[in-house]
Amino acid sequence: MGGNGKTPFTILLAKVLQQSGVKVAVSHRGYKGAFEHEVHLISNEQAIFDDAQNAGDEACLIAQNLPGIHVIVGKNRKAAIEFLECNVAPDIIILDDSFQHLKVMHDFDFVLLNANSPLGNGFIIPAGILREPISALNYADCFVVNDVIEGFDIPKKFNRFDKTIISTRYAIESLVSYQSGDTLSQEKIKVSILISGIGNPASFEASIKNLGISVLSHYTFPDHHEFDLEKDIQPITDRHKDAVIITTEKDFIKLSMFTFERPIYYAKLKVSLNEKDQFTSLLERFVKESTQ
Repeated sequence: MGGNGKTPFTILLAKVLQQSGVKVAVSHRGYKGAFEHEVHLISNEQAIFDDAQNAGDEACLIAQNLPGIHVIVGKNRKAAIEFLECNVAPDIIILDDSFQHLKVMHDFDFVLLNANSPLGNGFIIPAGILREPISALNYADCFVVNDVIEGFDIPKKFNRFDKTIISTRYAIESLVSYQSGDTLSQEKIKVSILISGIGNPASFEASIKNLGISVLSHYTFPDHHEFDLEKDIQPITDRHKDAVIITTEKDFIKLSMFTFERPIYYAKLKVSLNEKDQFTSLLERFVKESTQ
């Protein structure tokens, strides 16, 4: 139901395809954005459009991290694909969060799982965290286990599906100031306060601690939370005047609309593949087959 790293993997996948010379476009629902119920292009090969920030936090994050790639939003994926085919003519369209979207035929399906709890308790919502029964994994082409740490073992339940399994690891690349865009050295941080409204806040906190940064408190909000400066943020900054405030890049999309009296930083996430050669070969075979 969230926190499996769909957006970071979409960005990674698009970059790898782009670097291989493939013309890529990305379709995102634009969840809770102003354009969710229409088909709306928020970036193209030349620029990110001014209204991209209104398209929802995840869609805007994708556009900002994928210069030179068309990003379109709208829950009607069929209409979005038709628009891209008529106006952009990409070689490959990546659908972020579309495994259950049966109105569109998929050529290849990645199913993403969080290494901390890949299948939860094995039950679908509301008894568990799964959107579909475990048997639905039969329809995937590849499993991607995100945010793997040392000593992780692939669950034995995956063995019966006979699928390619790729894993990734997360790390914080830099801490960037909202106001100036300058980076902050981790050595200068004595104590930090974290603010996040994402699906897996524990992963964010762990990544910060892996930098050797002490976390005094972590204020968590629901995924896609619409922040209120006076109710949500101001009490935190007033309460912790001497601590460095750090949030996620996804939350930065919404929080950057506010004006802060003190520096606040967002963590720029770096996603790396553990099986890079296997992943590259997998994509090369798919691209060759799909573009012939």
